Amino acid sequence: MNWTCEFSTDAGDDLRPLSKAVQRGVARVLAQMETNPFQADVKPLEEEEWKGVYRRRMGGYRLLFTADHSAGIVFIVRILIQSGKTYQ
Repeated sequence: MNWTCEFSTDAGDDLRPLSKAVQRGVARVLAQMETNPFQADVKPLEEEEWKGVYRRRMGGYRLLFTADHSAGIVFIVRILIQSGKTYQ
């Protein structure tokens, strides 16, 4: 199954100021996610407010996304720098 990746407004805002090298890394990860969004280092977030959201590690960044299995859509919610407060 092929998946389609879409960005939220917040994810687009997160992506714009990142360096071109990081943006290329995000593009590579999205290309991988189009074949299987759950490959590599993907984990569901456990906090109640993040229910249904997954995170994929990408170096020092985290891609937060949801997946609509019936429509085959991966919705990128945020792109955040990994820190102790990333998901708060």
